[in-house]
Amino acid sequence: MKKKLLTHLYNELKNLKNELISNSLSNQENLSIQNLKAYVHLRSKDITILQEELTNFGLSSLGRSQSCIISSINQDLIILQALLGFDTKELEKEDASLSFKQAQDIMMKKSLVFGAKDSKVKTNIMVTLPSEAKDSPLIIKDLISHDTAVLRINTAHDDAIAWAKMAQTIKAENKLQNKDTKIYVDLAGPKNRTGKISKDIIPFKIGSKEGEKVEIVCISTKDSLTKEKSFDGKETASLVVDEYFYQNLLKSKKLSIQDIEKDKKQTFKLQIEGEKLFAIVDKKLTIFQNTILKSKTTDTILESNLHNFETKPTVIRLFRDDKIIITPLEIEGSANYEYEKTPYAGIIHCSNKEIFPYVKLDDEIFIDDGKIGCKVTKHFPIGLECSVFIAKENGTLLKEEKGINFPNTDLEISAITPTDEKNFEDIVKFADIIGISFAQSKKDIEKLQNMLKSKNKNHIAITPKIETKLALKNLPQILEQLLQSENYALMIARGDLAIEVGFDNLPYIQEEIFGICEAAHVPVIYATQILEGKMKNNLPSRAEVTDAANAQRADCVMLNKGPFVVDTIESLKNIIRKVHLLFQKNRQLLSVCELWEKKCQ
Repeated sequence: MKKKLLTHLYNELKNLKNELISNSLSNQENLSIQNLKAYVHLRSKDITILQEELTNFGLSSLGRSQSCIISSINQDLIILQALLGFDTKELEKEDASLSFKQAQDIMMKKSLVFGAKDSKVKTNIMVTLPSEAKDSPLIIKDLISHDTAVLRINTAHDDAIAWAKMAQTIKAENKLQNKDTKIYVDLAGPKNRTGKISKDIIPFKIGSKEGEKVEIVCISTKDSLTKEKSFDGKETASLVVDEYFYQNLLKSKKLSIQDIEKDKKQTFKLQIEGEKLFAIVDKKLTIFQNTILKSKTTDTILESNLHNFETKPTVIRLFRDDKIIITPLEIEGSANYEYEKTPYAGIIHCSNKEIFPYVKLDDEIFIDDGKIGCKVTKHFPIGLECSVFIAKENGTLLKEEKGINFPNTDLEISAITPTDEKNFEDIVKFADIIGISFAQSKKDIEKLQNMLKSKNKNHIAITPKIETKLALKNLPQILEQLLQSENYALMIARGDLAIEVGFDNLPYIQEEIFGICEAAHVPVIYATQILEGKMKNNLPSRAEVTDAANAQRADCVMLNKGPFVVDTIESLKNIIRKVHLLFQKNRQLLSVCELWEKKCQ
């Protein structure tokens, strides 16, 4: 009975090996591509029962075989032959496939794209530089001194001058500290964001106490206005007026203000102190946008606008079942919008016009990291009518400059925009690694490869950021194209990816990405909201600490900016160091994977 089971296992594995070889081995010299193809084909099958049977006999279940599929199967076959009394020499001689040691050597070599490994912390740390780093070299000095392996510059913020200053400081500190901190630069890509929202002017009060002195300032000297504190600690109000009006006030010594609330005119005496002019206000008065200021001369009455109102974005509060319009037109967002005699809760501009032809009826759209969810119900010349289905019970504010995700829409647009191409000319001078935001196909990788080739900069590593459903579908092809580069890595950009695939699916999907990247011997960056509570408040949650432990699966983990960055680095290194004592890789059950297309090119 035992021999029958062993024979069954042997035949199953032999057939599986032959099938994988016929689908993966070719004249290509790249062993990583061959192993990637074998893995992708293997994941089109469900071998979980076979894995269980192998485990029962103390054989490798192939759950850790991602980096060397054929060799792992062959090792089991050799053991089975010995158990069955067969001669193993022929099979041992036949095994010219990628061995486990060869695979580990390739992976170790490629992971050096993030710099040398710490003997105890095998996962390197990347930190995103804040805008202040361009003017504060101490920030960079501190990060490098705490063994940050990679510093990230995000071209979605600041400008070429700022990026160059940051890079120059990094290179200078590397020399001073004898370090090799790498410079990672993100191309911003076709990020979909909400546009600007119209502004509401905020009224302000004067005359909060009897005889209050309210400074009057000429608009030409507005920037020199000094903010003073009132008796209750608040900044005192001021009145910024037209130039000619101000000059006349110096002569007239009186100021009239139309009190809109009481529908009457209030007149105040003026007082000059040194070079400053004050109105002596003894009555409370609210100043609105349409408040009129008057000054009487001998022959006429002058009027002035006010130039120091503060503004804030119009409140667009959305509730479930509200209807809104998302438009490609560059108009300011507003609440209570009317289109074709139909009232809407609001209208908002989407920064990327290219996506609109791809969006279909019933496609879901998520705004601001999923805080607002809506479904497309109509197409208009002005844009998309959408019905809100996710919002807080007391309403959710629609804000400007927030991300927009289209998880059900295949947006087959280039990840490298004309703006990215322009920025490339600046960053290629100093970057060690270039990230492609919203990479979705092998064409995006190929485009950057050609851009680097044209500059004779093939040594710069390419890192696609996986953050859309289409990227997952095309992941084998993306990896195969990536393997044509000299240096490379891949980022699991969990922020947008979670919105695209659903938060419940993210743990499973990130594990699948780890698996296929190991099969391709591609280093992985684990990113988004790692120890965010620690970074912002120096107090992580238990869930964040557990999440950070997953970083040991990656070659590099990315931290965002925050006031407690040094404390967070030390905490993360401690977590990873301890987890590395327990794990190297986890055993995986190899059922059918339906995330991506089954064939490489």
